[in-house]
Amino acid sequence: PGGRHVEELPALLPWAAGSLCPAADLPGAGSPGTSRMSTAAQQKAAPSPRAPRTPNPAAGPPTPVAADLLRSARGWPPGVVQPQGREHTQEDPDSLLEVPVSFPLFLQHPFRRHLCFSATTRETQRAWKLALQGGIRLRGTVLQRSQAPAARAFLDAVRLHRQHQGHFGDDDVTLGSDAEVLTAVLMRELLPALRAQTLPSLRGAGRARAWAWTELLDAVHAVVLARVSAGLRAFQPEKDELLESLERTIRPDVDHTLQLRARVAGRLQAYVQGPLESCLRREVDAKLPRVTRTLLSTMEAVIKAVQTLLAQGMDRLCRHLRQNPSGPRLRMEVYSFGEMPWDPELMQTCYREAERSQGRLGQLGAPFGFLGMRSLVFGIQDLAQQLMADTVATFLQLADQCLTAALDCDQAAQQLEKVRGRVLKKFESDSGSAQRKFTQGWVLCIFLPFVLSQLEPSCKKELPGFEGDVLAVGSQALTTEGIYEDVIRGVLLQRINRELRKALGASDISCTLAGCSESPGEKEEA
Repeated sequence: PGGRHVEELPALLPWAAGSLCPAADLPGAGSPGTSRMSTAAQQKAAPSPRAPRTPNPAAGPPTPVAADLLRSARGWPPGVVQPQGREHTQEDPDSLLEVPVSFPLFLQHPFRRHLCFSATTRETQRAWKLALQGGIRLRGTVLQRSQAPAARAFLDAVRLHRQHQGHFGDDDVTLGSDAEVLTAVLMRELLPALRAQTLPSLRGAGRARAWAWTELLDAVHAVVLARVSAGLRAFQPEKDELLESLERTIRPDVDHTLQLRARVAGRLQAYVQGPLESCLRREVDAKLPRVTRTLLSTMEAVIKAVQTLLAQGMDRLCRHLRQNPSGPRLRMEVYSFGEMPWDPELMQTCYREAERSQGRLGQLGAPFGFLGMRSLVFGIQDLAQQLMADTVATFLQLADQCLTAALDCDQAAQQLEKVRGRVLKKFESDSGSAQRKFTQGWVLCIFLPFVLSQLEPSCKKELPGFEGDVLAVGSQALTTEGIYEDVIRGVLLQRINRELRKALGASDISCTLAGCSESPGEKEEA
């Protein structure tokens, strides 16, 4: 709103794990979802769809709204006002909630005090809600959207660390920057001890006690985030040296290393084949088709919404080109068309399609320990925005090439319609490939951690017996655990791709995904 890009709002974004909710979802001292706001204020609050929410790991004492954060906030956004009322004190944390608030917005965070502010109109409230939702999403998926090997390696390292702690199911802990992700991981590990050591000594009762817990949690989070950020900065020179050393070690002997790795992978595959097949037949095969088809149908709905918006935008340009090829209205339409991917109101049509099926997908994934629905929804929305941006850029580039001053209005419109056809055909191809790859990746995210957890007692304890073969390779880039996971991933991908072929009626589905292939041998060849 007001010409500010959503990524320019870091002061209002509750880092990566935050969520935006309407007043009805404000946690209060009563039952979940109730609010202590006045009845008149609740009646005037604009109804709005709930954003995906992250369960609060700090569940225990109820978490109040951070009223003192409101009181100390500076630089309120345009059209947003601070509620006025009697001064908030720690002994009276509910004072802000008694103030009549017409159009409130609440930003929630699992480890920090929440943020509340009030808009002056329903339109302003909705504009800020959409902008903040977009900013939270882009902030949260910064690592997932990155193609840098370092980002992928970091996410893998976090996943392996959590598996060693016994957390196999995917969840939303990897939303945010590297410092925010590590802070979230550490906070989850600290919470049990923090509760045990501090909750018994907290004074007061009811919301006063909850307020004290919230302030403590916020302070601990700030300390952990600061130390993690400093540690990452200090580690950067050492990391660069390690990468250079690793490259010098691997590059001269890469072919021999891959051959030895393939040999170890073959032995591991023969060892795990029986237990793995038994686990897949017993636990996965019956549920895999439904999960795959549900995710495919969600992607189809989102892609159809994007395609509809694109076709409407290109039709408007063709129509205005025939009517007034040099007028300011046409220039405005061209500008609006170019801004479509970053128009939060327009893109809501696509984003809502991603949110509609999160309940069904969540129910299907929950038995396998999958709790990353927010990451999944964000990923679908990111993909919709990326497809829109790529197609808009292609259309404008081709239109610029074919439209010249020598053409009259009708000729120019005909050329633009030809471009429209080419662009939509390319969109169908690109979106189909993106749909298959995205579905393949997320079905793997749902089932792979579960399969690894099921095989943990029987198979993983025997991995030290293969350490000698890996040590003989002499490369720091190879680990027995890594090869073991690649073997399981390859077998699971075979089943996922088979379901995709059945659902899509295609025979050319790629078996590779982010460097993972159906068999370890194919990975080395790639």
